[in-house]
Amino acid sequence: MKVSKLALVLALAAGFGMTSPLLAKDKKEAPAAQAGGWSPQLGKAFRNAAAPLQKAIQAKDFTTAQSLLPAAEAAAQAPDEKFVLGQFRLQIATAANDTAGQSKAVDEMLGSGAGPADMKGQLYFYQGQFAYKANNFPAAIQALTAAQQAGFAPKDANGQPTQDANLLLAESYFKSNQVPQGLATVDAAVKAEKAAGRKPPQEWYGRAASMAYKSKLMPEVAKWTRAQVIDYPSAENWRSAIVIYGDANHFDDQTQLDLMRLQRFAGALSGERDYYEYAILADKVGLPGEAKAVVDEGKAKGAYNAGSKAVNEIGAAVGAKVAADKASLAAAEKNAASAANGRAALGTADAYFGYGDYAKAATLYKLALQKGGVDANTANLRLGMALAKAGQAAEAKQALALVTSGPRAEIAQFWTIWVDQGAKTAG
Repeated sequence: MKVSKLALVLALAAGFGMTSPLLAKDKKEAPAAQAGGWSPQLGKAFRNAAAPLQKAIQAKDFTTAQSLLPAAEAAAQAPDEKFVLGQFRLQIATAANDTAGQSKAVDEMLGSGAGPADMKGQLYFYQGQFAYKANNFPAAIQALTAAQQAGFAPKDANGQPTQDANLLLAESYFKSNQVPQGLATVDAAVKAEKAAGRKPPQEWYGRAASMAYKSKLMPEVAKWTRAQVIDYPSAENWRSAIVIYGDANHFDDQTQLDLMRLQRFAGALSGERDYYEYAILADKVGLPGEAKAVVDEGKAKGAYNAGSKAVNEIGAAVGAKVAADKASLAAAEKNAASAANGRAALGTADAYFGYGDYAKAATLYKLALQKGGVDANTANLRLGMALAKAGQAAEAKQALALVTSGPRAEIAQFWTIWVDQGAKTAG
């Protein structure tokens, strides 16, 4: 995930009000109140040592300022004095593009325990950023968490809050092998972005899905791939979501077919391999009509080389079975009606689905559920699929909502997203 380029600038240090009254030479001269109502209490020894240092910084004579730091450092004893010393160090390091010096200055300011209360969150954020850049991820997590607890949120050039703190914290968790915590933090960033009326970048979803996949967190893989196609429903993203989810779960043939059907209808089959594997799978489970339809569809779309030996061979093999298979459907339907359970109705419905007769398939899936003896999750999922393809979106969603357990429960949610997006009929 990309985090905005965040660099400490001179304004950060200047924002603390480094004005001359701060170093008034006479104790009777009250120092001006600083940001957040902070009124630093500085002793005479420190003021005397810091005055020429401040003068050199104001003159942008940072070489001289650097040489004066040790004296001010030796004189800084009280918390407020150490905080102000950190401000000076920050200004000098920022002018020199000295990251190590900036980090030390921020640590010094936080370590003092002093300073404006409303600046603590900002300092913790920068401390977390420096720790992250140094690959000290536990320290980054601690500091970034403290920044959030203090209510700090980075802002962009237009003054709008960003999710940089959440994203940096998420990456710190990922790089510390604390993937669930990282995913929860990305989720918080997504919700905050949406609450602000903005669409989260696509790469946030991809990063979360990738980390979940690497950590074998299958429910999280499903969650993030679904979230991506909800907000970015391109054919490419549908394919990525379905392939990642399928590869992560190693489904049996029947379950994988239900997933590949969605890939087909979402227009997300791509290239020879997708069409070939789909056709092989459909033929393997006894659906030559569906296998032939997929081969013909890919060829018509120019999705693969028309001379592909592998695809043409499976196309010819299933094509030889189609006539007899179609001829058997009427008898199969009759047998399904008189059968004691719904298994025959389910199998016949699958065949009709493969031939694109979705209304007939839906009727037989309902019959299978009515008769029983079949897996209700499978039958309801396929009923929802058939109804969706038949243009009955509301009824399809009702059936899909009944798929409540097993691997098909997640697949049903993918199908529901597709129905909500308009169920475009691709094939």
